[in-house]
This record gives sequence, C-alpha cells and structure tokens, in this order.
Amino acid sequence: MGRAQLDVRLETPKSSYLQYAAIPITVKIKNLGAQAAVLNQLAGEPWLEMIVQSGDGLVIRQDRPFVPPTLTISPGRVQSLPLDLSPYFLVRETGGYQVRASVRLPSGETLLTEALPFLVGRGEVVWSVPRGEGKDRRVYSLLKFYEDPDMGLYLRVEIPEKNLVYPVRRLGPFLPLGQPSAEFDSENHLHLLYAVASGQHRVTVVNPDGNILREENRRETGEKPRLRKSPDGLVDVEGGMVILPSSLREKLSTLQARAGILPAPH
Repeated sequence: MGRAQLDVRLETPKSSYLQYAAIPITVKIKNLGAQAAVLNQLAGEPWLEMIVQSGDGLVIRQDRPFVPPTLTISPGRVQSLPLDLSPYFLVRETGGYQVRASVRLPSGETLLTEALPFLVGRGEVVWSVPRGEGKDRRVYSLLKFYEDPDMGLYLRVEIPEKNLVYPVRRLGPFLPLGQPSAEFDSENHLHLLYAVASGQHRVTVVNPDGNILREENRRETGEKPRLRKSPDGLVDVEGGMVILPSSLREKLSTLQARAGILPAPH
C-alpha cells in the first residue's frame, strides 16, 4: 500500500484542558485507495504511535504503552479511533503542547500527521476539604475551568503524602452564581450539588477515588434544591423537580400512551 492511500488527521474537541484531566484525541483515517486497508501490528510493533511535545519542542516521555486495535478500513471509508492522552503521557505541567500521530503502513512506510496544538491550564479552586488522617489523608477539591465560551466544573482527588493525584473528573457545565454544596455520607461517598444553568442544578455522587456513582439534574420549583444529611449519615436532596433524561422521558411517554394516560408521541 502506498503512502497516498491513507489520509490521517487528528482532532480534539477543545483547545485547552485542565491539568490532570482527560485530553481526548480522535485519530481519523480515510482510505483513499481501491482496496481495504488493514492496520495491525508489524513485527510486534503497534501500527499507531502518538508523539507529544511541549511548547519548547521537548518530547514528552510515554508513561505506559498504548496498543491500538486492529482496524480494517474499506475503500472510501473513514475510521475514527478515540483515545485519551493523559493515561499514557506525563502531560502534567501547564503550558502549550502539540501531538502528532505516526502510522506504520502495511508497506513498511511511516505516515506522520500534522501537529495538533493544545493547552494545559490550571483551574480555580472553589471548594476544598481534607478527609482522613495520616498517609491516606485525601484532599477533595472542586475547580472551575474556563472552556470558551463556557465554564466547566471538575473534581480532583489527591493523596498528598503519597504524591498521588487521581484523574481529574469533569462534572459538567458550571454556572458560578454561588458556591457548590458538598456532603459526605456514612459510606464516605461525596454528594455534590451545583448550578449548571439558570434555574437548573446537578447532583453528583462520587466514591472516595472520585469515580462518578450517580448523577441527576433538578429544576428549581418553589425553592432551590439543597443537600440534607440525616443523623445516621444518609444524604438526600430536598427541593426542585428531577429532570428525566430525554430517552427515559420518551420511554415513559410511550408507556403512558399505551395505558391511555396521554396520546402517543409523534
């Protein structure tokens, strides 16, 4: 297969990302040839490698191997391969970076893409609290980060004594009209309540490592939603009306229509 038979490009949804958060990249490959293109390991080497450089040209060391799946691309078709750079590369410092993809073709040739620039920045801490003691003491922080043209809210969990920072989680859009509310329940799960839009709030529950366990959106009614912690350590939400996901609303409407409660949706 010749070099000109594949067109490879990189895309990313945003131009800047929060420090320690995910850095999503999509590798788009179009087969310009007349035969199917099969991309797989060659002599034990992966067919795809990502090359990340800092703004001053320093190549960022790869922290763990990335093994891309085998791809078969039909003539004229485009295959997209999404990946997150953050688990594989030590992109920890703030500043400008660029990434390229190096594709090994079945012919043995190597195809190098154009550089895709991106920025890594610091967010602003809007809430932070330590939890526990000793070497396992964790610090939970909420950070707001400007994402042109909106603001995002992120959760960072770290264990300072072990120099460990868990992957920063994006919780969603953030409307900074007030401070987020936070409560820990009896199982040490963190319950968060914050504004995502005018009159709309989101409830997010995470485990001690920051992994999301549950999410729901609430619309203000007569009063704003608020977190309430009972004496036995249970955390609940009072106020507001739960906004069902659109897929669940459609399913519920269909069931109600079959029961004769309301007309079937068109």
